[in-house]
Amino acid sequence: MQYSVKERMVATLLSKFPKIKQYVKLVYQRLNYIKYKKDYPFRCDYKISKISFENKESFFGYYDKSPISIRNEYIIFQSINHDTKNKPSDKSIELLLYDIKNNIYTKIDDIYSYNWQQGCKLMWIGESKFIYNNYDEINNKYVSKIYNINTKKFTVIDYPIYDIYKDDYALSLNFERLNLLRPDYGYINKKQTTINWNENKGDGIYYIDIKKNSSKLLINIDKVIQLHYKKTMNSAKHKFNHIMISPNGSRFMFLHRWFVGDRKFDSLIVADIDGTNIKCISDDDMVSHCFWNNENEIFGYLRDKKDGDRYFMLDTLTSKKTIIGKDIIDQFGDGHPNISNDNIIFDTYPNKSRMKELYLFNLRNNNLTKLGEFFESFEFYEETRCDLHPRFSYDGKKVFFDSVHEGKRQLYMMDLESGHES
Repeated sequence: MQYSVKERMVATLLSKFPKIKQYVKLVYQRLNYIKYKKDYPFRCDYKISKISFENKESFFGYYDKSPISIRNEYIIFQSINHDTKNKPSDKSIELLLYDIKNNIYTKIDDIYSYNWQQGCKLMWIGESKFIYNNYDEINNKYVSKIYNINTKKFTVIDYPIYDIYKDDYALSLNFERLNLLRPDYGYINKKQTTINWNENKGDGIYYIDIKKNSSKLLINIDKVIQLHYKKTMNSAKHKFNHIMISPNGSRFMFLHRWFVGDRKFDSLIVADIDGTNIKCISDDDMVSHCFWNNENEIFGYLRDKKDGDRYFMLDTLTSKKTIIGKDIIDQFGDGHPNISNDNIIFDTYPNKSRMKELYLFNLRNNNLTKLGEFFESFEFYEETRCDLHPRFSYDGKKVFFDSVHEGKRQLYMMDLESGHES
């Protein structure tokens, strides 16, 4: 039921004409669904549990962070009273803390800066602390807040964060610029924001000193443009996105994306945490979802002019690309990978029957295991879609994912030690 290589090639060709592609894609998907639809909403051979308070809609966010604490004591997630088939609005959502042992849900805060793909950038920064973004209405600015479970106290940081290393420092970007170019990942609170798209020196990636509560521009957009200049960058609208700090905190990666009309171009950039040693390691127009395998290697789905669109392991020191899972995971196309030891968990986009699939792939022995398939109706589409975004627990024994196979957005936990259930 997966879309074939030829079908994905046609989609790639249509990427040059985004509006035409969007229309053709929707019509083609609906026709296929009529033909291939299944009579069940999900199928899974492992025990799954729903994480939800009072049966409200729930979700966590992106695929690069885990909702469960290091010692598997608590789960953090976002809970919603309103219908997530609609785009995010001025209505707040709730940040909840779930005490697993005692089966207690505690409301921590009301959240106003969020989206359905990444939520409020909720993430653990230790055994008993987590951080998230919010909107300060009085001062009309985005901030981040750290909550300490033990002391039940908040620490307010005057800047939003995108990724953080422990509680030492964070990296961030311009969420207003992000919202204008990709509202799936931006926040809508600052409705009157305008961007001078010809000014790229005063915006980019920011270094946030958590302890000093200070911010500085680390790498500006213009510098990256000059790093790997292309003619398509002239008069384009530029942004940075998907910042991920390396495991030991010494380096980070991010995507440089620029738009010519509705057409999008991507490149993958790495740099040291002080903003030096900036290097473009993939520049063949398309880079999608990536994950640090170790300090020097990045696993990701991207384009290579010779080998096409597939999963690669990238050596950030040499820029060497190694195809991973050739003829095994190629068939699934793009997905969201998360790595624990030698295991990669990744999802798929909806297939011809509108089923999103979840797979476990072992890097050492190339063994592929299907973990489940989950239905997504056309009611959840484009900006309101619900990607599975699978994430390992820190010990690699559980997988968390968001899904709408029950008709509502919900966070689920899968127990990989539960064995196959009939």
